[in-house]
Amino acid sequence: MSKTEVGKRVESVASVIERILAVALIAGICLNFINVCGRYLADVSIGGSDEIEIYILIWIAFLGGAVVSWRGQHLRMDVLLETAPPSVRRIVTFAEVLVTGVVAAFVAWQSILYVRRIYTLGAVSDIAQLPTWIPHSAVPLGLTLMVIALILRAWLGRRPIRETV
Repeated sequence: MSKTEVGKRVESVASVIERILAVALIAGICLNFINVCGRYLADVSIGGSDEIEIYILIWIAFLGGAVVSWRGQHLRMDVLLETAPPSVRRIVTFAEVLVTGVVAAFVAWQSILYVRRIYTLGAVSDIAQLPTWIPHSAVPLGLTLMVIALILRAWLGRRPIRETV
């Protein structure tokens, strides 16, 4: 498989993840709307809806972070970097990718250990009674996907997208 094919396949996976997260966001908004209407119109609320909405946002943040990492569209403080010579930019970008990858891999590993622990304990959320390993799994999964995205971007020679305003 060529590098171009790999890039296209990863982008298609990123697009699928993006669409799933969009549907999850819409579902969370609908749940919130239904709960607000029920609370103010019928004095009834859906127990645990706030927890579920937060869990949806956690998944959106971490899996969305992986998509953004793949596309190189993360927020950057690069005003000074843009004025630097290309050699300095390459060094800083390399250091940025290296530090991000190492930190993300470390936190992903620690998160895997934590998720295993709460899974073994059978911990559940306070109100919705959902197993807490489910929302916590977003952290190691998202960070692992970020590391994979960084490695693939480096292998494919993709540079961060620099948008001008």
